[in-house]
Amino acid sequence: MLPLDRQNQILQLLHQKGFLTTHEIINRFDVSQMTVWRDIRDLEGQALVKRIHGGISLPGWELGDEHILDSTIHGEHIFEFPAGLSDPRRLVLGKYVAREIIKSGDDLILEGGSTVSCIIPFLTAEDITAITNGLYTITLAQVYKTVQTILCCGGVLNQPNAIFIGPQAENFFLSYRADIAIVSASGLTLQQGLVDPSPIYDSMKRVMCKSARKRVVMLDSMKIGKGALTQVMGLNEIDVLVTNHDADPTIIAALIERGMDIRLI
Repeated sequence: MLPLDRQNQILQLLHQKGFLTTHEIINRFDVSQMTVWRDIRDLEGQALVKRIHGGISLPGWELGDEHILDSTIHGEHIFEFPAGLSDPRRLVLGKYVAREIIKSGDDLILEGGSTVSCIIPFLTAEDITAITNGLYTITLAQVYKTVQTILCCGGVLNQPNAIFIGPQAENFFLSYRADIAIVSASGLTLQQGLVDPSPIYDSMKRVMCKSARKRVVMLDSMKIGKGALTQVMGLNEIDVLVTNHDADPTIIAALIERGMDIRLI
């Protein structure tokens, strides 16, 4: 198993339990203590975990806290978040946007995908209003209680992605004017701009972005340079692009030359 895959799974377990001992990690993944220490060092360096005596915890977890994302109660399945919400690469982007871009009093449009949802656990700004089409976003806001007011559209529920789409959802967003729209997508290229494979959801994202004064794109660096069927936004419509530091340097240099505000995290 690659270190990144193992670290993703460690984070998923940690979000379920709140605390993991080093022995649990060693036994679960059948690795050496040195390997576990390296994984913890990498995760701690990204401020995704906190090292405590005997193991690790979530940064804000204290002894006695409830298991905030436990997927079972007395053996009965109740809820399970997608793996993307425990991806270190996405969580790093979410933490940066929450702490460095969002300010107290902001009205936000949050596209309902898992990348944008990674903002929720790290929000510290006060008096935030979030408008979304994502069920995961709503659930995270309830769990972490970092959003003071949250509004959700109706529409057709896309079950695989837990998002609302369709004309009813689009009309809902047209009735608001937010400070910032934060979206993600499946790729970004110099020729196509921000792209996605679904024309129906692309239309939804375009309405979201038109309903905000500022447009922020969160994109895993592995998607930089990837094309798709339809365009969500042209490059000139993106105000800020937040991506990982290992994004393709040639594409990043070209975007900077075009005047785009790039944040490499």
